[in-house]
Amino acid sequence: MKQLLISSAIACLLMLTACDGKKVNNGSIDTDSIAAGTTDSTSMTATPAADLHTEEAIKAQITAYYNELNNVNDGVMNMTLLDSIACTKSLLALMEQVEEKNMKAIAQGSDAYFEDEGYRWFQGLGTPIKVQFDNITDPTQDYVEAFLTLSWNGQKGQVRLRLTVEDGQWKINDFADYDLDGVGFRRDMESFLGINLDDPAG
Repeated sequence: MKQLLISSAIACLLMLTACDGKKVNNGSIDTDSIAAGTTDSTSMTATPAADLHTEEAIKAQITAYYNELNNVNDGVMNMTLLDSIACTKSLLALMEQVEEKNMKAIAQGSDAYFEDEGYRWFQGLGTPIKVQFDNITDPTQDYVEAFLTLSWNGQKGQVRLRLTVEDGQWKINDFADYDLDGVGFRRDMESFLGINLDDPAG
């Protein structure tokens, strides 16, 4: 028994020495990065929550999402994957309800289904999309609106992103109309599902 305890202690000590005490954001050892020799001080430490509440942090997160949009693999964009990375759990749950209703409609041979086909992201444009930030509301809050002008091949589109802090990141809670408050992707889905119809603000 003593020998087993000593062996376990030595094994733990060796693991801590090999990893140099470095941890990723969730507190687990980033063994892949260590093996590849690609770790650095920024990737191995959590970003303080206060750093999220700056215009720079919000712009960086939105830019990262649109970079993913522009990173088309073999000409096919996995919109479901992009949404899962960028959108709030609340918006994803609403999208799932819409998809379930769509599948029922299709199974019944009905054309009464909800169509977006990625318009929320593309605004009728192609990729690569360039993002211009027109305005961002108070970044010190946990809820912000970012007004974007998107451009591609001389064409332009505009969108208002409603974002909130979730799981330590800025996540998109709605793709809203640039000029009309209360109009947007979430409101359209809720109307399709027949919910929140008495709430003009959506």
